[in-house]
Amino acid sequence: MAGKRRYILVTLVRAGHTHWEGEGRLHGATNLPLSDAGRAGVSSDLPQLDREAIATVYHAADEGATETAHLVAASINARTKVTGDLKGPDLGLFEGMLSQDLAERHPKRYKRWHEEMLSLMPPEGEAMADARARVFRAVAKLLKKSRAHGVAIVLHPFMYALLSCWLADRPSRDAWAVLEEGERVARFVVAVPLLDELRTTAGAEAVSV
Repeated sequence: MAGKRRYILVTLVRAGHTHWEGEGRLHGATNLPLSDAGRAGVSSDLPQLDREAIATVYHAADEGATETAHLVAASINARTKVTGDLKGPDLGLFEGMLSQDLAERHPKRYKRWHEEMLSLMPPEGEAMADARARVFRAVAKLLKKSRAHGVAIVLHPFMYALLSCWLADRPSRDAWAVLEEGERVARFVVAVPLLDELRTTAGAEAVSV
């Protein structure tokens, strides 16, 4: 009789760009398809994936995440599964705004956000810390339920960066550096007992401005 699983191999995949990212606009939860450049970026990442280590590709329901997941799954003969709570943060009135415009209209808030990604509380939207807590809980749940030794999870950029930081034991203020480093695929060996910590401490670093 096989022993209990002690570790799970987690591959994070950053969802491909939409035309909003190409235009320098803020993209959170709006349902948009991949741009041609975004599709090409995902395709260029496919050789990095380990066919033997990924049984299922989890993703949010929006077009960009879904197409990213299907491209990944097709390349490694894996299945896909929608998990609604993996969606990006609702940026409210900031959704679709040019990043440069936000910096000019709200310089203090923008500066603080770029010092600590979790600080953003967009008007009529979802606090970034709340979005992170939602995604972390969803990831902990799907990993605990999975019987596979390895899975892939497609996340939009902000959540990709924040979860990468947590799994790499980096502070959340490093999230912007993760995005600037440009990596779109990250692999982690996660101890199963750590999943409870991921779920219960998801909102512990909430910071408001």
